[in-house]
Amino acid sequence: MGVIQETVQSAYSSLSDSFLLKGALSVLATLAIWLLGLKHVQVLGVFVLFVFMDLFTRWYAIAYQMLIDMGAKSENLSTSDVFIAIPTAWGKGLISSKHMRKPFCNKVFTYVAATGAAWCFDFMAQPYAFAVTLVWTYLGAVEFTSIMENMRDGGNATMSKLLDLFNEKVDAILKRK
Repeated sequence: MGVIQETVQSAYSSLSDSFLLKGALSVLATLAIWLLGLKHVQVLGVFVLFVFMDLFTRWYAIAYQMLIDMGAKSENLSTSDVFIAIPTAWGKGLISSKHMRKPFCNKVFTYVAATGAAWCFDFMAQPYAFAVTLVWTYLGAVEFTSIMENMRDGGNATMSKLLDLFNEKVDAILKRK
C-alpha cells in the first residue's frame, strides 16, 4: 500500500504546485490556438491525446499481464482491478517512465516532422495537395490500432473483435487499389 500512497501523493504534489497558474496558462493557450485557427497545432493536440491514450492503455495491458502472471484468472479480473494494479506494476519496474517518455517524444517528433514536410509538399503541389491528410490519416490509424491492440492485450475481448474488423477493412481498402 506504500507504493500506491507515495504515487498518489507525488502526483497530487506535482499537479497542485502552482495549480492556478498552470490552469490559467493552459486555458489561455488552448483558447488562443483554437481562436487563431491553427489547424496543424489543433491536430497536434489531438495526436498528443492519442499518444497519451496509447501509453495509458499500454500500462493497462502491462498491469493485466502482471496479474495473470501472478495467477489471477482473466474471467475474475475487473477493469478496476487492473487499474488498481498499475501502480504496483510501476513499483515492480514493469512500467518505467524512461521507457514511456522516449516513445512519446519520438511520436510527437515524428508527427511534427512528417506534418511539416507534408505541408511543404502540399504548398508546392497546389492545387493537388494531399500529403498532410495522408500523414494525419496514417499516424492516426497507427495510434488507433496500437490502442486497440493494448486493450486486447489487457483482456478486452470486444476490442479484439473490433481490431479484427478494422484490419479486415484496411486490407480490403488496400487490395482495391
